[in-house]
Amino acid sequence: MGCLCLRKATSYPSVPPDVMHTLKKKTALSRSQIKYLYIRFNQFSGGGKDPPSQLHKYNFYSGLLQLNPLLPTILNSMFGDKVTISFLDFALFLSTFQAHSLKTSTELKNANKDKKLQLLFNMYDHNKDGRITKYDLVIVVHKLFSNLLDHVQIMRIVETMMKEMDHSDSNQILFDDFCKALDVFDMTEKVVTWIPEFHGRNQR
Repeated sequence: MGCLCLRKATSYPSVPPDVMHTLKKKTALSRSQIKYLYIRFNQFSGGGKDPPSQLHKYNFYSGLLQLNPLLPTILNSMFGDKVTISFLDFALFLSTFQAHSLKTSTELKNANKDKKLQLLFNMYDHNKDGRITKYDLVIVVHKLFSNLLDHVQIMRIVETMMKEMDHSDSNQILFDDFCKALDVFDMTEKVVTWIPEFHGRNQR
């Protein structure tokens, strides 16, 4: 006689209502996308029975994520001067790069465009002094292409970027210079990510 085995339903942590409300108000994230990010936030922190209130920076330096050469640069932009961030900080950062839908308002698109430009600028501004120097560019380009290009080729790329983006002729790239250089691109459609919907059980 056969045995009827019941699979235990997976239980997922629920997003705090006040955080859900804030993210629905300030971003174009759907409830299920927020739920998905909350589960990922919990996984990055090591899982556990109780959902964490903070995520430590070192939690990202494990698994496949550590293979990304720009990970330290991205994390510096995400965390700033902090060692830990809340789920709200985590979700707000990622929502900046969320691909827009037809429902996204023009106001939110423009706000995200400005935030995206500032975050991208901060990724290049290595020492966070409000300007991108040749040294800053060398660090980022080296991280991206050191396994493909030699030092001379990297310096050529840096020289070209500096020449094209330094509109103030100050041998440095200021934020206004950076924005003007990227003005030829539709930044609402560039540097985007698709945040998945959550389709698990016990979704709230």
